Amino acid sequence: MARRRSSKETYSQKVVELATSTLPLPAPVKTVAQSRWGSRLLLVLVPILIATGVITVSWTGGLPSVSVNRDRAEVVGQEVRLEAIKAAERVRQYSERNYR
Repeated sequence: MARRRSSKETYSQKVVELATSTLPLPAPVKTVAQSRWGSRLLLVLVPILIATGVITVSWTGGLPSVSVNRDRAEVVGQEVRLEAIKAAERVRQYSERNYR
């Protein structure tokens, strides 16, 4: 029996819809951002990007201004790649050890 999908908006979709309502984003980007998975992903990634210094939010006259630090994004991207390679190596070693 097929599962029926709910057409009800989740809280994460409502939050992202409110946040993106004032931003001049292209329609396809807004559609993806306001989807179930897109909104969840944004709510996880944006704080991480702010914490790592990739995105900077500054307030001027009561309005937020968002800027992206491309140099920092490149450094963080390289660090993530290196950590992913290390994690893959650990998984490979673990699986070789346990399947012998």
